[in-house]
Amino acid sequence: MRTFLLTAAACAFAQNARPWSIGVQVGLNIPAYRSSTPVDKAVVLPGFTGGVGLQYALSDRWAIVSGIYFSQRNSAYLVRESYPDDTTIGNIRDEYTVHISNDGRLELAHLELPLLLQWSFMRMEHSRSYFLMGVHGGYRLFTRNYGQTQVALEGLDFLPLFGFSPQTRVIVAEGAIEHGRVEFRQSDLGVWFGGGNAYRMGRGEMSFEMRAFTGLVNIFRVPSGQRFYNGSVMFMTGYHF
Repeated sequence: MRTFLLTAAACAFAQNARPWSIGVQVGLNIPAYRSSTPVDKAVVLPGFTGGVGLQYALSDRWAIVSGIYFSQRNSAYLVRESYPDDTTIGNIRDEYTVHISNDGRLELAHLELPLLLQWSFMRMEHSRSYFLMGVHGGYRLFTRNYGQTQVALEGLDFLPLFGFSPQTRVIVAEGAIEHGRVEFRQSDLGVWFGGGNAYRMGRGEMSFEMRAFTGLVNIFRVPSGQRFYNGSVMFMTGYHF
């Protein structure tokens, strides 16, 4: 009987002290892009983050955190650009300025695999507070870049013949944003950091945390002369058991 009780106690202790746990996490994803091109207007649109998380306890306060997550980042934007141009008809050369306006929406979706180090700096009987820091690799699943583009010309010499000032802008083209103007790389790499609180509930833990992600790789493939970095702030809740 004594041997049986000792064996049962040892098994219960081993079960409660298992080093790994698995769970699910979901939350909002607020994009924070960084671009080398000035943006006239940027509107942040909440996206979704969710996936399966894994934790492996190294000690009472330290753990390795990983998993696989789907993250979609959304934003609306307005980008204007202007450049000089000219045309020649016979012996007459007409110089003018081209104005291009892109009013669009960008949706980027990645599959992300983080590798984070978790430090529980405060532990209580039924809760703990922790910090997170590490890296992640991302794989682009899809991109949606759509909206309207407009091309206008200003400074045309023949406009005074029709009673208009040369400073009048003449719209020469309107339509959907050309998909070939911007192309994104398939892979991404970045740094994650954040923190949160976990509360003991039943056989597992309920967590509430904030994570910030900043990209390290220029995810623009085209245009090659511009740089665009991924990034976001995530507010997540989850349950590990």
